[in-house]
Amino acid sequence: MHPSVLLLLLLASLGPCSSLKLPNYIQPCKRDDPKLNECAVAHGQLAIPKFINGDPKYRAPRLDPLDITELRVNQGTKQVGLRMILKNAKIYGLKNTIFEKARTQLGTKHIEWDFKIPRIEIISDYEVNGQVLILPITGKGKANVTLTKLEITYKYDWELIKKNGKEYMNFTSSELEFDNGKTYFDLKNLFNGDQFLGSNMNRFLNENWKEVTRELGPAVGQAFSDVFRLLLTRIAAQVPYAEIYLKS
Repeated sequence: MHPSVLLLLLLASLGPCSSLKLPNYIQPCKRDDPKLNECAVAHGQLAIPKFINGDPKYRAPRLDPLDITELRVNQGTKQVGLRMILKNAKIYGLKNTIFEKARTQLGTKHIEWDFKIPRIEIISDYEVNGQVLILPITGKGKANVTLTKLEITYKYDWELIKKNGKEYMNFTSSELEFDNGKTYFDLKNLFNGDQFLGSNMNRFLNENWKEVTRELGPAVGQAFSDVFRLLLTRIAAQVPYAEIYLKS
């Protein structure tokens, strides 16, 4: 059974807004450009450092660190039965995101983006109980979960809707695929502060990082997916489609 995931971002909801142009750090691409994908990657990569710092005009939050209220994993597999909550989490490392590839299908209103992130560090409070393989685990304290060599593919579909005589992108579905090179765990105060048991469990978690990441990964992936969708929605809700993809 897959883990259920709860994600609450510390972000205000969208409200009514007037039409805006793209921010000056995001250059639009032409719809019929034979190198539309290359254009999207080049301009997107240049925009990442600016967007990471947030943009109040477009109600885009600062993303490094990314503040998340809660990541929750409720159920696991037969091998890893984790019930873990990461609270008041800060995610560091998004500023180093590399935009690798884009696959743009304007006709079918479908886009896919590939990203790489060298390292993500999650600092949070945690609560955990359950089991990892044959070993029970329980604890409450501070956590550091670090993921290296992340590879992310974000896919989304949209429709065009009219507002005040202009067309805007309205996102209808999205999907995020996520993999990483290795995961490191450091959970403080496991087993009510028993140093011997806690040290051995952290070592065991790091030795079996693949199995643990398989359960924790969807929650982290959902966090990334929600961030992508929120940023896209905030741009698309305020900037007309014709300003994002230019006619010739």
